[in-house]
Amino acid sequence: MSSEAPSPLAAFQRHSTMVVAPELRFDYWRSLHPSIALDLPQGRHAGDYRACVISASSAGGAVLGWCTNDDTAAHFAQDNGNCVLVSLTLAGEARLRQGPDRRLRVTSQSGLVVLDSCQPLSSLAMRHSMLYLMIPRDQVHAKAPGALTLAGSSPFSLPDNAMTRMLTAHLLGVIKEREAFAGEALECALDTACDMSLVALAQLKGPLSLEWEATQRESLMNAACRYIELHAGEPRLNVDSIAHALGCSRAGLYRAFAAHPESVAETLRRTRLEQARARLKTRHPPSIDQLSYHCGYLNAASFTRAFRRQYGASPQDWHREWCERQLLL
Repeated sequence: MSSEAPSPLAAFQRHSTMVVAPELRFDYWRSLHPSIALDLPQGRHAGDYRACVISASSAGGAVLGWCTNDDTAAHFAQDNGNCVLVSLTLAGEARLRQGPDRRLRVTSQSGLVVLDSCQPLSSLAMRHSMLYLMIPRDQVHAKAPGALTLAGSSPFSLPDNAMTRMLTAHLLGVIKEREAFAGEALECALDTACDMSLVALAQLKGPLSLEWEATQRESLMNAACRYIELHAGEPRLNVDSIAHALGCSRAGLYRAFAAHPESVAETLRRTRLEQARARLKTRHPPSIDQLSYHCGYLNAASFTRAFRRQYGASPQDWHREWCERQLLL
């Protein structure tokens, strides 16, 4: 997470340590976050440090980003920024320490976590990947002062309800479609994220503890679905890699999906095929080889068979029928 906002109304900007030599990567990452004291955990070395942040800023001061990094220790001082942070861990974990005796563990099962950047905080992020939304503190103070009071005492998870589910889906959707957002469209997307967050914070009747949330199988299932949604295009994504990213066992992941209509593998397959179908909804879709590759299939023939089983037609036939339907509208 960067406290330095990119230029407002621009497209999403990407910064990666992979653009510099291995021995310079951690120093480069530090240079991107001048107001955060970053260090490497004990026993770790700076060589070949890997981290990447993709972010965009609105004219109103909101920042939406996706940050992935190797193990990193950080200290956020009281003057780090005048915002409230809403974050969603996608993989790995972050161990937070606030004051001498307040310690919390944030994982992909913790849901949307809220913290006040004006409160000093130390963290240890371990193979961490998260989405984050930085909301100007004065907006939260005006519309959800109770939530600001809660965040001032300790980070907390937002409860699972209709508004937080909509907010989660919106954040994931904007990041997933980030290449399509710039200018007014990007401004609208970030303003919507802020408005939904402020409503969720204003409706808060009591914080849900991070420890309690992390024990729920439903939370693990939701975390797995979010991870699949963003990483479905990776051919090597499977049950083992998903469990590893979420910090749980393979058996634990299976148990989380036990009450779900689909298994983990079925959810992955459906998501890949839905993403492929969405890419076909255009007059000039990618080739079948390109489409299969972008949707996590190494073999175009196996992709075509899976698509036909799911939708009753080959990708080419489905696209032709879709084009014909558009002409009738």
